[in-house]
Amino acid sequence: MPSLLKIVGAKVRPLPGAEDMPSAKKADFFKLLLIVCATALALVWPVASLPVRADEQTTIPSPETLQGCGGVLLPSGNEAFEQEVVRLVNQIRLDNGLLPLKRVDSLTAAARFHATDMSEEDYFSHTSYDRVNGELVEACKWSNRLATYYNDWQSISENIAAGYLTPASVVDGWLNSTGHRKNILSPDNWEMGVGYFLGSGSYGHYWVQDFGRRKNVYPVVINSDNETSDDGSLTIYVYGDWEETRLRVDQSDWSGWQPFALPMHWQLKAAAGQHSVEIEMRSANASATASDSIYLSHSTAEPELNTLPDSLTFTYDPATETIAPGLYTIQPLAAGGDAAYIWQVAVDASWLTITPAQGSGSEVVSLVPSLSGENDGNNEQALVTVSLRKSDGTLLAEKKISVALTVTTTTYAVFVPLVSGK
Repeated sequence: MPSLLKIVGAKVRPLPGAEDMPSAKKADFFKLLLIVCATALALVWPVASLPVRADEQTTIPSPETLQGCGGVLLPSGNEAFEQEVVRLVNQIRLDNGLLPLKRVDSLTAAARFHATDMSEEDYFSHTSYDRVNGELVEACKWSNRLATYYNDWQSISENIAAGYLTPASVVDGWLNSTGHRKNILSPDNWEMGVGYFLGSGSYGHYWVQDFGRRKNVYPVVINSDNETSDDGSLTIYVYGDWEETRLRVDQSDWSGWQPFALPMHWQLKAAAGQHSVEIEMRSANASATASDSIYLSHSTAEPELNTLPDSLTFTYDPATETIAPGLYTIQPLAAGGDAAYIWQVAVDASWLTITPAQGSGSEVVSLVPSLSGENDGNNEQALVTVSLRKSDGTLLAEKKISVALTVTTTTYAVFVPLVSGK
């Protein structure tokens, strides 16, 4: 098939039976391929490097699992490779003024099935094939395979490649092919899935990108669909044409409505772990809700002041010249250690000493009373202010504690001896 190889500019495995086609049918076959290359829905053949045999095979499913149009959920051949393809594609789209794509489980499952199937049935085509008595038999059109996983679609497309060793090299190969680049940069695609398999097929490494858009589904994409954030800084894209949006995190209270503008920015203040971000969108004639999730690798939660008392009372006994208790202790923060936040304790009276007066951790503060010679037994009052601030001075929280020093009044009883006379 020299003309086919010239058309696609790649070394590919010919479809079964193509060599034996009559000239008329072969001409129609090439016309079909040219039409497919010109449309974004039915995709072109990949640019392939020289075949590379796999050094170590991925876990291989049973042959029965790979029959027909799929429908089974297969494990990833390399999750990190797949995610890196998503990252690279989304960066390319952003560089070209397009929204990043949302990776979805359904398209991922379709792509993984096809990558595995091509490897283990040893063929290379958008059409799915089965091996029957050692011969390849057409089992499923590519669009039917995608529909097995991806329901109610409005548009779909697919890129495949084989022989590439890394995510960067396969994405670069696709970008250097007009048809594949068109699919990557199509504004009609809103969602994607990536499948990679390293197996026993002639090309070793098999890659599949499936793209799509579903009816009445408006994806939310956080941080170009990266799975993890270190600092909680979120850049959010929402598909659709809206007038206003609002969001909430982990089912908390909604933010206020804001004019629709992309990208949206949000600083996630939360403990390390998985967090959901829900977006509500509305316009004059429609509304929708969508969500995405992000794993926060480090806590970004702002510390909070401990539960502190409203008031404290010291008692001074003039008879013994003692104050009870000798001190009170408070702990501004239950946990700390983040230098970005500082607690401070201040008092407005000289008779009460505060030690220490500030910190950034879980230190314990002592409140110690004292009496000077100027005190003539009067009651004393003080106001202690505990504050939590960012290192730039921004006040986050404040608590005021009333402190009293009460002087006891001693009552003396006088007894007169009983005197009697006769």
